[in-house]
Amino acid sequence: MSQHRSKCVPRALIRNPERVRGEFTEEEMEVVTLAKNKAPQKRTVYSVRTYEYWAPFNYPNVRVELGRENTGAEFNMDGVELDVPPYGAITVEEEEPIVGVDVIGSACISPGYVILHGEPLDWKYPRTGVKMKMENLWGQHVLGSTWKLGVDEGNRHAGMSSAYFSIPESRKVTIMAGGSPDVEASTPSYAPPSDAIAENSWADPHYCVRIIRITVKVPVEESR
Repeated sequence: MSQHRSKCVPRALIRNPERVRGEFTEEEMEVVTLAKNKAPQKRTVYSVRTYEYWAPFNYPNVRVELGRENTGAEFNMDGVELDVPPYGAITVEEEEPIVGVDVIGSACISPGYVILHGEPLDWKYPRTGVKMKMENLWGQHVLGSTWKLGVDEGNRHAGMSSAYFSIPESRKVTIMAGGSPDVEASTPSYAPPSDAIAENSWADPHYCVRIIRITVKVPVEESR
């Protein structure tokens, strides 16, 4: 299967392209300036709209990068199985400001994790960037070779996980993910050895993304 689908949706930028190294821009000094001037602030009122995307994510505003070849990254029954970060990624771009992201899927071997990078509408997060990570996600899909022996979703390890990120207003987000990265010297590649079932030792550090929900900000006028 193709390891990369080229689309005009580059990954989210995490560094301010306008900043001079070692200095802060005027936007990045927002908190300090407001505090110094004791400027009154007005709370923001808005509603939200959520867009739902399903694997294999064949949408014009979504770019899928499976990652490196021969690592096990693929489109399969459980969703889009991504190579470990930074190689595998899914990037979603919206016209409205993104304020929330849900990622639903399953690890090849739990616990799983999901990483989110956001490209903010306003570059005012100089020492953090819009970068978040959710760890210790329970739930994994059944190994294909084990499935052929009759083990199914009733297995105690089988299940899905979800990660929700509430983020500053962003124009796009890049999602990366993975599973338990246990490495065994006798298996130099991700391809399972012929006796993987007997040894139960195949290191498979991937995560399958099945559903992505993007919540965007919709402005409203206060009634009072």
